[in-house]
Amino acid sequence: MIIFKDSESLGFLGFFFYVILKLSIVRREKRMKKSKNLKGKIGAVMLSLVLALTMVVTPSMFATKSVSAGEENTENVKSQKIFDNWTMAAQIADKTTNYFDADGTPDLQTAVFYTELQYGIKPNTNEEIKAEDFCKKVKDNFTGIKSFTEADLAKINPLGMYTYDQENHKIIIPGGGAGSGLICTFIGQNEVNFGNVKYGKWKDLAVPSEEPYYIALDVKDNGQIKAYREIKSEDVSVDVDIYRYQYSDDEEEPVKVSYLKDYNKGKKAFLPNDDHYNLSLYINIKDGEENHIFNEDNFGDQSLKVRIESQNKDILTINEDEDGDFRILTDGIGTSDLKYKVQTESVSDDDNTIFEGTIPCNVYDLSIDAGTDGGLCLLPNESRQLSAKINGIDENEVTYKWKTTQGTLENADQQTCKIIAPSTTLSSEANNVVSVKAYINNGQDELDTAEEYFIVQDCNLSVIHELMTDRGYVVQTGDTLKAGQAYRIRLNGALPGFGIGNTDHTFYILKFEQDGDSVVLDENKEDLVDNNFATISVGVFGGEPNRMITPKKAGKLTVTGTIYRENKEFKTETKTFTVESDNTPSESTKPDPTPNPSNPTPSQPTTAAPATTTPAKVTVKKTTLKSAKNAKGKKLVVKWKKNTAGNGYQIQYSTSKKFAKGNKTKTISKNKTTSYTIKKLKKKKTYYVRIRTYKKVSGKTYYSGWSSVKKVKIKK
Repeated sequence: MIIFKDSESLGFLGFFFYVILKLSIVRREKRMKKSKNLKGKIGAVMLSLVLALTMVVTPSMFATKSVSAGEENTENVKSQKIFDNWTMAAQIADKTTNYFDADGTPDLQTAVFYTELQYGIKPNTNEEIKAEDFCKKVKDNFTGIKSFTEADLAKINPLGMYTYDQENHKIIIPGGGAGSGLICTFIGQNEVNFGNVKYGKWKDLAVPSEEPYYIALDVKDNGQIKAYREIKSEDVSVDVDIYRYQYSDDEEEPVKVSYLKDYNKGKKAFLPNDDHYNLSLYINIKDGEENHIFNEDNFGDQSLKVRIESQNKDILTINEDEDGDFRILTDGIGTSDLKYKVQTESVSDDDNTIFEGTIPCNVYDLSIDAGTDGGLCLLPNESRQLSAKINGIDENEVTYKWKTTQGTLENADQQTCKIIAPSTTLSSEANNVVSVKAYINNGQDELDTAEEYFIVQDCNLSVIHELMTDRGYVVQTGDTLKAGQAYRIRLNGALPGFGIGNTDHTFYILKFEQDGDSVVLDENKEDLVDNNFATISVGVFGGEPNRMITPKKAGKLTVTGTIYRENKEFKTETKTFTVESDNTPSESTKPDPTPNPSNPTPSQPTTAAPATTTPAKVTVKKTTLKSAKNAKGKKLVVKWKKNTAGNGYQIQYSTSKKFAKGNKTKTISKNKTTSYTIKKLKKKKTYYVRIRTYKKVSGKTYYSGWSSVKKVKIKK
């Protein structure tokens, strides 16, 4: 492969190119005959030259970059050129493993080639340099070269790289082009007391079977090369982690939680389903007593990129944001490998993979089976079996530990335990929780925690009716309904959590009867019913059994509600209403000044109360906003304290201090989430952030008050 800087570089196709091509063939043939006792590091390598406007065969050569004249003079560019020129010179001299001796003396042929590359190559033009000046530059480039004269220069084999005119004391550097083969990738550099140490990896693209190897180049602050050293392969490693930051109840700052576990003498990621995770990759180089870490933020060669691929995109998907940060999304149960590669940008897929590996991943779901889909409701002193269910992982590899905030537990170290409720009632406001932790590796590594909220109550049923108004449902007193008026009939106290173990039966039945005609409904019968005595439609989803009803004629309407447990009748309540014609005044529709209790929540019933014009109200606990900080890439990272009293959160941010205009809101649908990153903000702008909790009850959404406001200026 021949690469040219620009079209003018084609002008060198003459004698010089012939010499280079000839050298390439001869040297390759020589290598093919060599035995492998040279540590297998040189191999059958084509001559790789870069003599086009100071470009050299390192990965940066292949990257398309626009560099201004001002940028060319920066320290970063100078530092990169030192590494590029030296590794190119070592490649041309075929001495990539000739390291400096104890006195820091380099191979002189490589030192001469390095010095030549420093001058740069002019297309279509031979450059003439005074031999005296050239020799002085060779000496000044290396701390280990104390003297270098024309006599020393005359002993160097130029390999067609230059011509030494001894009679006129000149060095003639012809214009040139490039080839490919052996390549040294600049991994990164570390600042030291004398300057910096640059690390690289040699790899032969023409002979992929050859073992790559690592080097260090010690460079002083003035640009002199102090040493060229070998770094042993066992001192270089790649660390990959899958993680996210979480708040614990007693921590002010988030804690990094890693999901990569030791498993079967290797590493494996165990990821809860339906969530997102971050991925980081670091190259570790141990150099003597020091350990240096490099990633995409500080790779020496900016053309190095990390690439991640999921083997099964139905289980794992990879998103990369505008800053190059990876986000792993889990969307299915099972296993999938994540394959990572550190590659050179603009080089075809596998031409120059510097590092690669595979992370096996297990995506799972952990839950508590309480025998009901509607939470857990216990009677005082009642005992119930609870089972931990894990999908996506072999249950034989998992151990468990149970814990409860109220009541007692039996068999708390088994997959199935028994919870015994206390003798007193406990409402939902107490946040009663039974939880189970899952472990792998014989209980050594915690995997995840599942929680189930519960209440303890006597299951006392009542049939109540609520008038439908433009301001919500209003609880009514008495037993009178008006024909033509819409009501919600609700079986108060019939919380779904009481419906434990109904495998062959519905949780409830609602029966409506009038004048010998009847309608029987359950959770599977939600179609509109329009018969002689009433129109009945589906009620509000979730919570207690209910239906919307509009009576059609006067008479006696009887409503019977029955709930079931363990496939058997558990509780029944009946109420008979008097339906009056639509032209008859009804006391039940008149508002009563007595305050109305809250609407029932999925875990707390409401007793009947006098009528009121005030809509039902639910109190939602506030969420504490812990921090809001500017992150690289015009981002704002918001973190808060977990609040499981609600269903989720709303984050609101604005450039208005009083949130008077331009507000933007993000809804977080999981109450276990404790952080969110806001992107695409405007630099130098100040933003104000706040958060609130939301809770869904009987089909309605209720919100807490807003948290305190955090002020953040976007500086980066």
